Parts: sequence; structure tokens; C-alpha cells
Amino acid sequence: MKSIAEFLEELSQSNDVLEIVVFFHANQFAMDTALNIARWLKKDFTQIEGYLAHLFSLGVLEKMGEGSSAIFSYTQDIEKIKVLDRFIKLMREKGRR
Repeated sequence: MKSIAEFLEELSQSNDVLEIVVFFHANQFAMDTALNIARWLKKDFTQIEGYLAHLFSLGVLEKMGEGSSAIFSYTQDIEKIKVLDRFIKLMREKGRR
């Protein structure tokens, strides 16, 4: 199991990953496919698809289904949401997002 510091370090390695986390944190009930999430974020689908899979492996996102029809949504883990909320606020204070 990763420490909180290791978990947050992984999230902060890519601005695109951070953008996805911030999107889902701001829209906690959003549920969509990788293709549509890429459209919402105006990003390349192939990159976003990999980032979504990574965020799913970290437990930031939940995934229902497989392949191109898989639906991604924000975690329902309250403790993880609290950590992410504090992290996003700190990032905004530092001017990163």
C-alpha cells in the first residue's frame, strides 16, 4: 500500500493527470467513457485513456465495464476524496492549477 506522499507524488507527475483529477473532483457525479472525457477536456483520446486507467489503478476513479464502452467515475472513498480535496487546494494556492 502506498503512503499518502507516494500517492500524491504520482498524481503530480503530469499536468494532464492533475487536470483529470480536478475535473472529477469538481464534477463528483460525472460518469462517462474515455472518449467523452477526452472531449470534455479537449485532450487526445489515446493519452487520456492511459491516464484514466492509471487513475483507476490508484483508486482515484472507478470503472464500470471494459474496453471503449467502460464508464469512469470519481471514487466514492470519502477518505480519499478528503485527501484529494486538500491536495487540490494546496495546488491552487501554489498556482499550479
